[in-house]
Amino acid sequence: MTVATMIKHVGIYLRISRESGEGRDTLLSHRTIAERYCKEKGYSYKIYEEVISGAKDIEERELLNQLLNDIQMYEAIFVISTDRISRDNYYTQYVAKVLADNDVYILTPEKVYDLNGDDRLMFDVLGAMSSQELRLITKRQKRGKLEGARRGEWIQGVPPLGYTRGKDKKLVIVESEANIVKMIFNYAENGYGIQSIVKKLEGYKTKAGKSFTDTAVHTILHNKTYTGSIIYNVKDKKGNITETIKTKNAHEPIITKEQFKSVQQAIKGRMSGDMETRNRSKGRVLSMLKDLVYCKECGLKMGFRKDSKQKNAIYLKACKCGNRGVVEHQLIESFMNEFYFLQGLLQSEWEKALNAPQNVSKDTLPQQVQEMKKKQDKLNTRLSRAKDAYLDEVFTKEEYFTTKSNIEDELKQISATIDDLQEQIESLDKESITSQYKSKIQKINRFYEAYNKEASQKDLDECNRILKLIINKIHYARVNEKVTITSPLEGYMEIEQGDFVELRIESK
Repeated sequence: MTVATMIKHVGIYLRISRESGEGRDTLLSHRTIAERYCKEKGYSYKIYEEVISGAKDIEERELLNQLLNDIQMYEAIFVISTDRISRDNYYTQYVAKVLADNDVYILTPEKVYDLNGDDRLMFDVLGAMSSQELRLITKRQKRGKLEGARRGEWIQGVPPLGYTRGKDKKLVIVESEANIVKMIFNYAENGYGIQSIVKKLEGYKTKAGKSFTDTAVHTILHNKTYTGSIIYNVKDKKGNITETIKTKNAHEPIITKEQFKSVQQAIKGRMSGDMETRNRSKGRVLSMLKDLVYCKECGLKMGFRKDSKQKNAIYLKACKCGNRGVVEHQLIESFMNEFYFLQGLLQSEWEKALNAPQNVSKDTLPQQVQEMKKKQDKLNTRLSRAKDAYLDEVFTKEEYFTTKSNIEDELKQISATIDDLQEQIESLDKESITSQYKSKIQKINRFYEAYNKEASQKDLDECNRILKLIINKIHYARVNEKVTITSPLEGYMEIEQGDFVELRIESK
């Protein structure tokens, strides 16, 4: 009895991979070939088809797994070529074992494979060749992606809100989406928190057509892509970042670099500490200084409370360390006396910054960048030599990976230093300096407009929101002090002036 007469029922497995540029037309062509083959032979058949890379883990290959679960229903499976089963030799051998254990043949348009006979060697060789071809293809694709990232192409999947991928693979602005992005950044720059921004975005949709969430807004506000830069992290198989590719001016920006920096400062102003622990208390704004007052003695934040007896009285609560609180209107009076000088101080700093000699910095900083790049080149050379030493068996595997890890850590630090220096070079620009100080003074003027309204119209939330953009902290202390004065008739005399509020404003 021939193989052809033994086969009655066939499972047809069809797979295409979009990563290889294959489309639905390819799948239709393969299906037509498979059906014609089975009809000519007189086989009954069932089709299992999926669109997935042959390099994917077998757990992700739903239709292939379904075929293997149904394998006892068939005497053979049909594939266009053996590499359609898998391009990973480990999984190819797993499938081959299942087929061999169930005496199931593999049919292709050119050949019938009996995995329990002499065909097994040929099948194994083809599987090994397919696996090697996959490694070469993957290596070429990875190299091509990295070069694309260096050219400023978008290689990271779906573009962020506000952009689409153009024919040259670079990002192109979508105006309707870009307007939403600008709106989000404008709200953040004006001191609105993420939850407040989400509320203001009711009715607007994300790129996926969903309502905005805290996470979506947070991601947008921290995405440097909107400044025209491409940042791509190269990762190893364990997910560790081995290299960061940064390409500036890769596409048209939606947000200026100055506004992006301003927004990061505004966000930081709503946080505390290096780990950005949330530091804004919830609840009604009782005072325009809410969340800004800190104890000068111990550094703890100080809150406000209402008086249980007097309806309109508000107090700054005493600190745990013993630093006494004070009635809010006295605190506001002291604050406004100090705040009055802030605009003049900023104007003075602005003029100094513009008039300061910058030739030294402009010459020095690029030199430092070049020095850092030389160190980068030396470290990359050391990394290459370490690899050669490992291949020549001069280094053990452990020695190589330890050396490799140390060098890569140094390279990351140098890369971060270069980025910092580049930002410093950009910040020396006169227009950038003017923009930064203008923005601060405009915020002060907006605060005065909100503060100077009549008591019935005064918006404490608005005043508080603007102050958080201008001020980092208000250091508070309540002190008693005796002042000694000289009297011509009575000689020296000590006069107690009583307790008063001592403030120091720490601006951003």
